[in-house]
Amino acid sequence: MAVAISDIGKEVRSILYGAKDGVFQYDQKLSYSTRTADGVQLVLNAIRKDEKADLSLRTVYNYGNYGLNATFTTSDKVHVLASVDKIAPGVKVSLSATLPDKESGKLLVDYINQHVHLKTSVGMTTQPKVTLSAASGYKNMVFGGEVAYSTEKSAVSNYGLALGLHAGDSQLAVHLQDKLETLKFMAAHNVSKDKMLAAEITRPVAGGDVTFHLGIARRMENGALLKTKVDHKGTLSALYEQRLATGERFVLSTQLDTLNIGGKAPKVGFALDLA
Repeated sequence: MAVAISDIGKEVRSILYGAKDGVFQYDQKLSYSTRTADGVQLVLNAIRKDEKADLSLRTVYNYGNYGLNATFTTSDKVHVLASVDKIAPGVKVSLSATLPDKESGKLLVDYINQHVHLKTSVGMTTQPKVTLSAASGYKNMVFGGEVAYSTEKSAVSNYGLALGLHAGDSQLAVHLQDKLETLKFMAAHNVSKDKMLAAEITRPVAGGDVTFHLGIARRMENGALLKTKVDHKGTLSALYEQRLATGERFVLSTQLDTLNIGGKAPKVGFALDLA
């Protein structure tokens, strides 16, 4: 199946920022998940940040091609995502909203087949913002484009292009964003089956300050994940993640400003996921 444009360069983002695993966490987070007899998944999250604790309860229920995801927070907000998959061949329709915000509703439509992946998002307002992206590929190459249109201003508000290439153990991606004014180059390389390097470089097309992130990820023999990354500001981050045999996962992350070691205390955070 064709990939979405947001998946172009996802290997690099997974190393530098995390995806399902390897997410750098500089707060204190505790998660507990369980499943009811009716098949409803419940996930309770507690996060402590800057002397403040936040709680959230996420409920996930899937029945056939139907899905309902709702997250209740201590800020009196409810994030809801309802979806219907295969409403037509290759078509998935979703509706998302953050209650009670009446302006947050979005209608999402995905169409995917062997050759193309189309994504459409329409704001559920009187003057909605509409975004459309399309991606396709040929052999080991993927490419795509996206555009956003503001009905309030009756004008295109943003657009961009992306190109990705998989060559053996290497993955390359180039994104032209912000109306083609920002260039982002991304690269990942599998040094071995257990070690991967990644780099992300961003600069304005017309010239200006260059930003970069460099990272390395390694999977140990015991299954633990080690990650280290550094950016253009001299910020060094490290992560250790271990999944226990009983299903629990522990993540320890730290961040250090190498250019101001004596004047700025390092950040240390952890996350514990209880199955």
